[in-house]
Amino acid sequence: MKFTRRDFIQGTATKIAGLAAMTNDPLNFSLLPLNNNVRDSYRGLQAIMQGLTTKTTSQFTVLFENQQNLSYLILDSKGQQRVPRTLDKQGRSFSNTSVEKLLITNLKLGEVYRLQVIDKNSGRVIDERVFTALDTAKKSPKVMIASCMKDNKEDKREIMWDNVAATAPDVCFLIGDTCYADNDNDGSDADYWRRYVETRSRLSHFRQRKLIPTLAVWDDHDYAGNNADSSFAKKEMTRSLFKLFWDNEVQDKAIVKGPGVSQIFTAFGHRFAFMDARYFRAPKNTQNGLLWGRTQEDFLFENLEKSKLPMLLMNGSQFFGGYNKKDAFEYDHSTNFSDVCQRLSRVEAPIAFISGDVHFSEYMKIEPQVLGYETFEVTSSSIHSTTFPFNHLRNENPRRIDANSSHQFTNLTLSSDASAQWIIDAETFNYKMKKTLSGKMIIKR
Repeated sequence: MKFTRRDFIQGTATKIAGLAAMTNDPLNFSLLPLNNNVRDSYRGLQAIMQGLTTKTTSQFTVLFENQQNLSYLILDSKGQQRVPRTLDKQGRSFSNTSVEKLLITNLKLGEVYRLQVIDKNSGRVIDERVFTALDTAKKSPKVMIASCMKDNKEDKREIMWDNVAATAPDVCFLIGDTCYADNDNDGSDADYWRRYVETRSRLSHFRQRKLIPTLAVWDDHDYAGNNADSSFAKKEMTRSLFKLFWDNEVQDKAIVKGPGVSQIFTAFGHRFAFMDARYFRAPKNTQNGLLWGRTQEDFLFENLEKSKLPMLLMNGSQFFGGYNKKDAFEYDHSTNFSDVCQRLSRVEAPIAFISGDVHFSEYMKIEPQVLGYETFEVTSSSIHSTTFPFNHLRNENPRRIDANSSHQFTNLTLSSDASAQWIIDAETFNYKMKKTLSGKMIIKR
């Protein structure tokens, strides 16, 4: 195994010791004011993800080493303690690392909670994070979109996730290549597991002091390998692996699960569809080949037709990226894409498109002839995978509003006005926290 304990706790021991010296409580966060607008260099000992969160519940996924003997406590601002429920706990015979999934209920909006990780052998708190419930009725939520999370550049991955935290999104949506599982991988189950563990451990998003609710869908690299389709022989294994690291138990009907790893999340008066563009994907340019598969298409449209709430339709690869002549729904599965757009045009709910994959960020205006009204596609890529200057200039895109090539993520602030127009304020930031792209997108169905 190439993954070491040093990788697992890199950069945390000194900071934790410094916090412990402040107080008899080794991690007394009352001494550390919570300020989302200030960069926080804290790194937690465990890799922890806050997953599906609602007004009253929150789920967590904790990565731990098998020799650790851990328990957990949730504390509110009055110091009242509760024990979260364990939903699942899994490891693999070939690994020294396991995953535990937790659920806490009966949360209150506006309360700041602490999740404590306790070493049961010593009784000491070894890690602590703060989190809140999610106001799913919020009128103008900020949604962070990112893709392409290659873990080989430590400086970029550290800086980019600190930048995300500094912008204080309400939720984070990761739309593909959450892990480059195919890199440095001999194709064995053990190596796919190792790469998931390495990436989860290394990304500082999972070690930030304040956790942010995060949902994800996969693309080719966390599914199988570059441009992989439904023929991948180990797709059941990688599906189980992805769901262990990313999936959530359904709570308050906030999420509807679909085929593959697809799901639809409802919050803020919006719907967010995470489409699985790999598990059912027909080889490109196949006669009558489908990108999402018929069952997943039916799942999408059955849910779309239940309400008029606007939807962000999210896919790992681009929708209207045919101008690049590769890796886009419009190009690889053109007949299927045309059929899907026709079906979308008959749905009463307004649609905007969100994508990643191409290692540059791009805003596109989609002409009314496609869906019957003007809409947009926002591509956010890559947060810290390989990119190079002017990558977006390789091909000319007549639909393009603007584009930029650097390490980037995008925040979308969603709202509506008195005339029922759907407004998306988009801002894309690079590793220097410079705003590389911005725009107001107005959609009226």
